[in-house]
Amino acid sequence: MTICSLTSAGCKDMSPPPSDPRFTRSRASLIAAVIDLVGERPVEAVSIMEVAKAAGVTRPTFYQHFPDVPSAARAAALYQLSGAYPYLDADLEGISPDELRKTLEDRTASVLRHLRQNRTFYLNVFEGAGNIDLFDGLVAIVADRMMLPGASARPAASVAERDRKLLLAGGIMWLSVKWLRTETGASPPRAMARRIVEISLKTGDS
Repeated sequence: MTICSLTSAGCKDMSPPPSDPRFTRSRASLIAAVIDLVGERPVEAVSIMEVAKAAGVTRPTFYQHFPDVPSAARAAALYQLSGAYPYLDADLEGISPDELRKTLEDRTASVLRHLRQNRTFYLNVFEGAGNIDLFDGLVAIVADRMMLPGASARPAASVAERDRKLLLAGGIMWLSVKWLRTETGASPPRAMARRIVEISLKTGDS
């Protein structure tokens, strides 16, 4: 399943690259450069030439991947979160409610720690390059990671299940971004994870 497989929007910056390994390498270098640069200052303060130079590529190569820096920043945010958010394990359906709660809290706290550790980068992207495509892409990642393996192979149940996951994922992203924006006095990642999991379980996400 691809990063943006649950929604059509949000995938513009994450389209599968051509088979040319040079294309893949240059895209990876550009994303890494954007993560570093946007982690230091606002998106609007970063130029295409800076990104290209930091990535070791030319300006035309940048344009082969992205139309502008905000697009590159959105792609980098989706890439980062996708790598930080684990998929559900297939054997979760057989564990006890307490074990399930702990497992979900552990994985949610891990993602929240990642967000906090990269707080400046994500806030700069949200505030300087955020749009509906970015939010849709982030929601798709969260919803995708809520789906148990094989869920998409159950056509009769998949539509309703996906709708519930997308609705819940949107709320989780909103809460997470609000939490991330609270610089002082914010609850620790574990406490916020417990809150998110409690909401998820109460809405039938077990």
